[in-house]
Amino acid sequence: MRVFVAMSGGVDSSLSAALLAEAGHEVVGITLQLLPEGEDPGTCCGTDAVRSARRVCDAISIPHYVWNAREVFAAKVVDPYCDAYAQGRTPNPCMACNFDVKFGWMLARALENGADVLATGHYARVVRDDAGDPWLARGVDRAKDQSYFLYDLGVSQLEHIMFPLGELTKTRVRELATQFDLPSAKRPESQDACFVDTGQNAAFVGARHPSAVTPGDIVDGHGTVLGRHAGIAHYTIGQRKGLGIGGLDAPLYVVRIDADLNRVIVGSGDDLMTSDVPTNMRIVRVPDGSTVEAVIRYRMPGQTAIIQRSLEGADILFAEPVSGVAPGQSVVCYVDDRVVAGGEIRCAG
Repeated sequence: MRVFVAMSGGVDSSLSAALLAEAGHEVVGITLQLLPEGEDPGTCCGTDAVRSARRVCDAISIPHYVWNAREVFAAKVVDPYCDAYAQGRTPNPCMACNFDVKFGWMLARALENGADVLATGHYARVVRDDAGDPWLARGVDRAKDQSYFLYDLGVSQLEHIMFPLGELTKTRVRELATQFDLPSAKRPESQDACFVDTGQNAAFVGARHPSAVTPGDIVDGHGTVLGRHAGIAHYTIGQRKGLGIGGLDAPLYVVRIDADLNRVIVGSGDDLMTSDVPTNMRIVRVPDGSTVEAVIRYRMPGQTAIIQRSLEGADILFAEPVSGVAPGQSVVCYVDDRVVAGGEIRCAG
């Protein structure tokens, strides 16, 4: 089988390539250039990632190519990310990168260039039902499982995707990488948005949307002004620190962001709770009214919920209220370990 492997230079994608090559597949390493020339925050998107991936490919004797994906990354990931913050939502750039870049643009190009499948270092699995249809499923290592970030993959995509690490734990991955003597065996993991310097998110968004860093009022649910904010790009739903409001008996949290009025609305912890989470859910592979295990953010313990179709997608009705529902984030639903539905949160109930 001819397998193209998306290689970031990190240990996960490196071991994926090594395992596939050892299994006898014809393996080709592909690294994407994502950032504009001259921009390099030293993350998985930077020039060091290209050099690291090339060293790994040389070590395991497979060809390595670099594809220029700067235009699609800017259009599908960076611009929507900044737009979302300017609109008071909390985006997830990793999901956009997976849906539109890796398993959209990259997968299509890999197949056009003779690949049978595209493999990545994600901790997830593709499993098949009795009819032979593929399903996305959680990785065995629940602490590292990344199926949450991949929920939007359709059947036609899953037919051409491999996750070689899906049955492994992170500890075992490090051990195997050391046994293979991979140059990336001890390379640290990247964190946060890979195209933004640490601590510079608001400035990054504000350079594109000045309104997102324009000061405004912090108000309570009745519209009473309690303080001033530094720009809505600095705030997310559920945030408690950095509000600059003191002297109150109970802590306050960001419960809503009104971009039109440039207001940050705060309230109590109870104000963050909701049982009804409306989404734009596009992929639903279970009947309406099904009971599922739903997750509203990465690494959150699953909660029992019911899927109810709506004109805009679906409402997720939780058996018990959940906290910190943020528009722009996603709900992912499971039955056992299979992903059965997923969609972006439209509003906080």
